[in-house]
Amino acid sequence: MGKFLEFVFNRFFLGMIATAFFWLLTLAGGVVFGLAPASATLMSLYAEHGYTYRAYSLKEAWELYKSNFVKSNLAFYSFVLVDLVLVYGLYLLVQLPHQTIFHLLATFLNILVVAFVFLAYTVSLKLQVHYELSYRNTVKLALIGIFMNLPAIAKVLFGTVMLIGIGYYMPALLSFVGIGMWHFFISDMLEPVYESIHEKLATK
Repeated sequence: MGKFLEFVFNRFFLGMIATAFFWLLTLAGGVVFGLAPASATLMSLYAEHGYTYRAYSLKEAWELYKSNFVKSNLAFYSFVLVDLVLVYGLYLLVQLPHQTIFHLLATFLNILVVAFVFLAYTVSLKLQVHYELSYRNTVKLALIGIFMNLPAIAKVLFGTVMLIGIGYYMPALLSFVGIGMWHFFISDMLEPVYESIHEKLATK
């Protein structure tokens, strides 16, 4: 029982530390340009230190943040722009007065593509930890990656939806712990995707 409580405490405490880092780094970028490099920084810290919370330092986080600033913002806003266009198209679709099967199918496909674009972004976060990729290759591998291990991708989507649901009822938990834990979660879940891509690249 003691080991279990220690396990839970370590995860919870690390989630708090990581989330605090995330907000500090996000604010450092004026929020708009801070979100993406803050996320990339958390992914890099977790890949390096895992759940050893004592190894996390703000100094290292800041260095990673600066090195990730440009490329992470480019990738993030590319995916966001596509999703915004799709969401606007979805908004226009549901405003149409006479909904047919065609409209319902188009709405469903739009939602599906929005989800795929979001998932491609999570894959890009995972890949930037392990590879120094150009912008073009980051986007290309991220889009390919979502089809390389569908069970892992489905877990990321399900876990994200669950976290959003929990955050809706307990926003403080999401704001102070959940953001950090989400980054650790997707990093773990997307490990098979990274391994599949690594194997493919190694054979070339």
